[in-house]
Amino acid sequence: MGKFFEVTGYLNKEETVHVISDYKLKNTFVVIADEPYPGYHYHRIDARMIEQNTTVFLITRTRNTWASIIRATEKINKFLDEPIDASYANLDLFNVPHFAIRIMGLKNMEELETIQKAYQEEGFTFMKNKRMSDARATFFKVKRFFNVKEIEEGIYQDDDGMYYFTIKRKIEWELFRKITFNVKSNSSSNNFDVVDGAFYMNHKLVDFIRIYKPDCDLELIKEIRVKYQKQIEKYF
Repeated sequence: MGKFFEVTGYLNKEETVHVISDYKLKNTFVVIADEPYPGYHYHRIDARMIEQNTTVFLITRTRNTWASIIRATEKINKFLDEPIDASYANLDLFNVPHFAIRIMGLKNMEELETIQKAYQEEGFTFMKNKRMSDARATFFKVKRFFNVKEIEEGIYQDDDGMYYFTIKRKIEWELFRKITFNVKSNSSSNNFDVVDGAFYMNHKLVDFIRIYKPDCDLELIKEIRVKYQKQIEKYF
């Protein structure tokens, strides 16, 4: 079995977000996705996994580079009691692209205002607050680091136990949603969450599908992978 190695890449996801009213810097637009893995039935998800993967998006006024977020976060983490895991994200809200600093697993929401002020001192500007009366499903793309190992050719596992398998091409989200529906309708288990993305690996983009299912085994991943491959071949 291979050793873990770090690689960069991105994920495409769709989750339900709602506005944060408390803890934040006054008159700034902040949303939270506190039901990660929507494709998996929630009553069986470990509370620790939900806490670790609850995501806060600090919506910025302009687009910032991932490098600038990494550098600023490194400085900010030096004085925080609990370091934050921050990355670049862009979201579709109100049918308009919005750019954000994505923070995962913030343990103490009362630190949110302090964190925002720290980013302001590093030159980031936040979007003014917007009204969003209801929670809404939102598509977003996140750039991040992955710590993975290859367990079989084209199949990877990260240090949280999630599986990734490579596919031959990038698939647009709406088609991916349709293919996923077909796969789930014809699998021995349909209780899993799925997203797509890509690793920056070996000087190229390697497209993948990520599966989240607690206690999932390799045989089920192989089954799901074959079904995705067959579905993809139908469209390309």
